[in-house]
Amino acid sequence: MNRSYHLLLLALVIGAVSLEAGLSQPATVTTSKRGKTKLIVKDLLMTPSLADELMRTNLLVVLQSNAFTQVALGPCVMKGKPNKKTGLVNFWTYKFHDKATKRSVQVTYATKKNKFSLRINKDIADDVAICAPGCVAVSNALKSVPGGAFLMGASNEYFIGDSKESPVHAVNVSTFLIQNHEVSNGDMCRVLQWALAQGKVNATATTLQNSQGDPKTLINLGNYASDIKFLDGVFYAKDARDGFPCSVATWYGALAYANFLSEMEGLQPCINFTNWSCNFTRNGYRLPTEAEWEKAARGGLVTNVFPWPSVGGTWQDHLDGSKANYYLNGGLFNHEVALCCYFNGGQIPAGTDMANGYGLYDMAGNLDEWCWDWYKDTYYKDAGATAADTTGPAQDGSFFYKVVRGGRWGSQGHTLRCAARDDESPDSSAFRGVGFRCVRRP
Repeated sequence: MNRSYHLLLLALVIGAVSLEAGLSQPATVTTSKRGKTKLIVKDLLMTPSLADELMRTNLLVVLQSNAFTQVALGPCVMKGKPNKKTGLVNFWTYKFHDKATKRSVQVTYATKKNKFSLRINKDIADDVAICAPGCVAVSNALKSVPGGAFLMGASNEYFIGDSKESPVHAVNVSTFLIQNHEVSNGDMCRVLQWALAQGKVNATATTLQNSQGDPKTLINLGNYASDIKFLDGVFYAKDARDGFPCSVATWYGALAYANFLSEMEGLQPCINFTNWSCNFTRNGYRLPTEAEWEKAARGGLVTNVFPWPSVGGTWQDHLDGSKANYYLNGGLFNHEVALCCYFNGGQIPAGTDMANGYGLYDMAGNLDEWCWDWYKDTYYKDAGATAADTTGPAQDGSFFYKVVRGGRWGSQGHTLRCAARDDESPDSSAFRGVGFRCVRRP
């Protein structure tokens, strides 16, 4: 019987590189002497951008008769193997074996030869395609948030017992670009590896600090909860957790990442490591202000409780485990941090793609996110709160915490509201609690 098999690679835009939708490449089927069939995609020429996409894929599935059959339940993040001499990663691999069904999957990619291979050693039915879902495999693309005024804060309708979210006030924010998901462990490792090569960080197995200016702890590498490790001159994500968000960077670590990324991309660094100040007029990466973060989270919606349509009733009426990751949400990631972009339509329990109106994932739940501002309970009552492009209260020696927004996997649902405010010490390298995403000027 003549059977046709294809590797279907869904398209996405990675930086300035666009991959054609529906790119399809032939695969071959072999039959062993024992009569077992294997589907093999061998030494397929791939682009580096597509390799990066595949490295971030979190679920490999077989598409049969228009229905998805799981091959590997849970994260399918390809593990990078750094070269011990150069520190460069030029080989990725993923393996899965189910003893009960005797089904196994092996995926490899080698940048040295620029070749991709995939193998499944289970009897394959007719008209089967292997699909690496592009929505999950998304790189940290920049999305535009239009300038203009928006309503910031919460009204009495969703009052939660304190006044730190009121009064509701109009704030004018200039247009900015924001990463569409939280910075991943893989993102962090690649930037730190560059910074190490440039002599910009000092690292041991347990410590990581900037080498220029006022040295601060960027990540507590000795923290047992840290997904990022450093060994033999190489930063790597433990247990192949490259596709999970970086959740243990301090506020200083987030700023350092932003500066290093700016330099890597030839942009103007915003952060001065001598006094940890920010030049907001520059075009490099930085943390969002609290006002920028809330405007981005709302996604263009007005008076909605969450980043999705949610007007009327109580906040509980608009939240469940198919929409976001929070404490005991009942989903696959019931009590732990979820993969970046997990709520893309393939989440468990089933739901729709939860990117908000600006194309942003996880602006509610998964991790709290660092903002630039110092935290002040009553700031919304100050005149400065309504200033255009406000950057928060000026430090007068009385502020010790930075704003974090969005709620996290271990917090109650009400903390996921767009207006909800919280705080953390800038030195905190919490237990997988706080992540971040960067913004910059267009």
